Parts: sequence; C-alpha cells; structure tokens
Amino acid sequence: MAIDYSTKYEARFVKSADGTEIYTDAAGNRSPSAPIIVLIHGGSMVKESYDPIFEDPRWTSRAFLVRYDARGHGRSGKPLTHEGWDSQRIWEDFEVVCTEFEVQEAYILGWSLGSAHFVDILTYNTSITISGLINVAGAVVLVPGMFKSPPSYTPEAHEILTTLARPPSVDDFQVTVFRFINICSEKLSPNLARILLEGIMLQPRRCAISMNARTHDPTKMLQEAREGRLKLLVIGGGKDKTLNVEGFKALLDETGWKEYTYRHLEEADHMPWVSQPDAFRDIVLGWISRRIS
Repeated sequence: MAIDYSTKYEARFVKSADGTEIYTDAAGNRSPSAPIIVLIHGGSMVKESYDPIFEDPRWTSRAFLVRYDARGHGRSGKPLTHEGWDSQRIWEDFEVVCTEFEVQEAYILGWSLGSAHFVDILTYNTSITISGLINVAGAVVLVPGMFKSPPSYTPEAHEILTTLARPPSVDDFQVTVFRFINICSEKLSPNLARILLEGIMLQPRRCAISMNARTHDPTKMLQEAREGRLKLLVIGGGKDKTLNVEGFKALLDETGWKEYTYRHLEEADHMPWVSQPDAFRDIVLGWISRRIS
C-alpha cells in the first residue's frame, strides 16, 4: 500500500528573533524524497498570493510548500522602526518559519520584491541548506546605483509604487491600489483580487516606504553566484506590465551569475502561476527535478 505523505499545516503565528510575529502556513508532500519550496511574496502582497499553487494537487503532490507574510505585510507584525527592517531581521523571519516546519533544506522562490530576500537569507544563513533559488520577475539587490543596467521595472510600475508609498490623498491611494492589482494580473479570481486588496490596505504607509528603502549587502550572495555555488532559475513574462525584460536580463548578466537559467513565458503577466499556471508549474518543478536527479 502506498504511503500518503500529504500534509497541511494550518496558519499560525511564530515569533521571530526580535519579537515580531510572522504569519505562516504550509502544505504538500512530506515524503523524504519530495523537495521543499519556501515561497516569498512580493511587496505589499500577502502569502495568499500563492493560493493557486497551494490549492493545486499537481503542486502539493510533488513538493512540500511553505509560505509566510513577510514582516510589514498581511497579518505579520509591522515594525515602524529603522532597526525593524535590518537585513538580519529578514533572515531571522525566514529561519523561524523553517524551524517551525522542520525545514533543513529548501529551494526558495521569491516573487517580485520578495526575490530581494535572497540577499538577506544568504548573508546570514548558517543552518539551512539552500538547494537553489527561483526568481520570478524579481529584484536582485536593493542597492541603488550598484549596477549600470537599465531599470528592470517599467515607468508605470515605478509610478504606482511611488504613489502607494506616499499617496497625496485617500482617493489617489484607492485608485492606485486597483491599478496595482491589475498590473500584477488581469486574470485574478474575484476572491484572490479581494484578498490582495485587503493586504495592501492593511499595510501602514511607513512599512511600504521601509520595504523599498531598506538596503543590504549582496557581497556574499554575489560571490557564491559568481563562483558557481548558487543555482538560479529566472522566470520572466512577455505580458508583465511591471517588468522591463531586457533590463531584467541585463542586470542578471551584469551580476556575473555563473549558474542561472532564464525561462521566458510570452503569455505570462507578473503572476505567471495565475496567468500561465501549467507552464509555470512545469518549468519550476521540472528545473527542481533535474537538480535532484
């Protein structure tokens, strides 16, 4: 008789090293042979961004999935001090979530601004083996002017994020929130669109500013990347209204990342697991499968 390794952990709060509560849950295949993927959402978003993945048995039967509201987002704690956004704090949140679900080895999938967490995690990590990184239309580093490549974001995305951080009025904020959701994907279900809308509304504007203004030191990550010790899968979409694909690829090349694979989904928007779910799933799980075999 086949053993059923399917597991679902209900959402719960875990306390990070500085006392900030982090809201997290997990689901999927806990077989020793199944890969573990920790998913980090984008800026001003929430962990439920990944509902289409967590609700898909073609994902949960093949991997164990962990997600959480990053600090300053959703139901997690929202520090308003400068110290609350130190690079080490971001790593500590990841660590406490992994500890909660007994994760010792994992792939990390970062979407949009969530990909910038790679730097923080790799800078301080000593306890969890990182099998590989998956960057979905995401930031590489949060160090302005570090690279000469053209911007990897579109002017519309820059305008929207700037307005969301410092809205001139309540009316402007409300209009821009809807623009932000639509620019992420026009194929969201009504329920997921509502969840994302609530998540943006919950975020204090000071947190919205801090998540974009914080800095970190990418030296350790870039050294490992340039020496071929970090495997990276990068996914971009042809219909992503937030992403300047050419600038995005040029930035990755400029980092000198030795072992990265770029996959382009022409019909995908900023949320390819929503707009192109089958192709996205096949790319991610196929890449992981080849890494394991």
